[in-house]
Amino acid sequence: MKQLKLFIILFLLFLTQGTILTRLPFGTIWKPVQIVPDFLFVALLMVSFFAGSKLGMRYAVFFGLLTDLIYTSVIGVYAFSMTLAVYLVSSAARWLNLNTATVMLLTGLGVCLLQAEVYVIYLTIGLTAQQPLDFLRWRLPATFLLNAVFALAIYHPFHRFLRSMAELDEK
Repeated sequence: MKQLKLFIILFLLFLTQGTILTRLPFGTIWKPVQIVPDFLFVALLMVSFFAGSKLGMRYAVFFGLLTDLIYTSVIGVYAFSMTLAVYLVSSAARWLNLNTATVMLLTGLGVCLLQAEVYVIYLTIGLTAQQPLDFLRWRLPATFLLNAVFALAIYHPFHRFLRSMAELDEK
């Protein structure tokens, strides 16, 4: 039952991240700034921290492929990038004490890593004309900030939910 709840939460985050910026006035206030909500990815990182990296990577492949199918023109970029970023960040998390500060730091690092991976792949295959300096100036900081605020907002309730799910799996 908890697995179903987790899937529904992740699916709702997937739907939310695709629609939230159309409701917020960021485009009219800050013209050159690009904000990418990675709410699902933030939740996937927390799943990998608190419920196991294998579960986090499975969901990363599934929702990455779903992101590719619905939002992008190239299949596999997000599936690969999300899974790799979840793997690398959750591997780094094994060496650290996971308190609120380290989870926020690792989540921010993961969001930056995901954005950099997708940008480099799109730049390599010629799907973006955005210069690296513009990416670093206009896209990465705003994306980092939005997702860090989101991670801070969901940390405690999501952490409690994932801990209870992990405890039920152990019994």
